[in-house]
Amino acid sequence: MSLCIALNNPSARFSIIAGDGRITSGEDILRDDHKKLTKLTEHASIFCSGAQVYCEELREMVEVQVNEQTSIEELGLIVQKASIEVQQRFEEDYPDYREVMPGFGALATVVAYYDAATDESGTLEFCVSDGFEPHDSRDSVLRVRGVEYEKVMDYFLSHFNPEQSIESVFVSFKYASSLNNNVGGTITLHVISKDGISTYEWRDFG
Repeated sequence: MSLCIALNNPSARFSIIAGDGRITSGEDILRDDHKKLTKLTEHASIFCSGAQVYCEELREMVEVQVNEQTSIEELGLIVQKASIEVQQRFEEDYPDYREVMPGFGALATVVAYYDAATDESGTLEFCVSDGFEPHDSRDSVLRVRGVEYEKVMDYFLSHFNPEQSIESVFVSFKYASSLNNNVGGTITLHVISKDGISTYEWRDFG
């Protein structure tokens, strides 16, 4: 599993999306520098949490289908269709996963973007529970998906400094790492605005 934090600032017209770099197997840390964020275009980035192999497949499928001319509505449909296909393959590979891993979803996906057509920023969210319908929000919103997401969301909201948005995200990942060893490694963050994507990284040695 992984952790994703995404937020949108509609007044300043930028969105932020961040993910950790840790890959684990049981109690063992396999990698701390895995790139889980994928830059789809100069104005859109995707993160997928869940069964890592299938998350990789989803992001690769979407990446080859989009470009700077792809509208946000088209992007949402592309991610939805790819998610359905990948989820079906996961269920074929693990037909009893609902019994063995109750509450587990192979894919939990968030896209952060800046829409040049409307001069707005926002996020898209996709979940297996409703057929991966794209939930588009251009309001002020916080999305947290993955390991310890409820505790991390509460922590972020109580410690958020609007003047230090990036630092607030990194501190929340540090908190998540203290709760669960599955979160950590290199934290990568994308700030997405009219000017494109700016990338920041922070190394969690915990």
